[in-house]
Amino acid sequence: MAFIKKRKVINMEIVEESQKTKKARCKLQQRISAMEEKMTPEALKDKTNAIERWIDRRAGERIFVKKNLALFDKNQNPAKPSKGVTKLQEELQQQLN
Repeated sequence: MAFIKKRKVINMEIVEESQKTKKARCKLQQRISAMEEKMTPEALKDKTNAIERWIDRRAGERIFVKKNLALFDKNQNPAKPSKGVTKLQEELQQQLN
């Protein structure tokens, strides 16, 4: 049987970031800004065309299904809400009434 010692938190202070964390944060910020610079409407259009060409090149490898499956039907057939969402919806309905 293991005994767990309970520690009391007496004084909670926010500790300053370490040099390693600051360096990592700086690198991430530089990478994000470099990525944002590369994201232009032209680059997005080029990437869209590249993806469409990739899909077209692999058309022969596809397995055809007899059903008509839409990749995205613009929420014409949405999924049923989860139990948690339904419960929250009912609670909100009761609060409003």
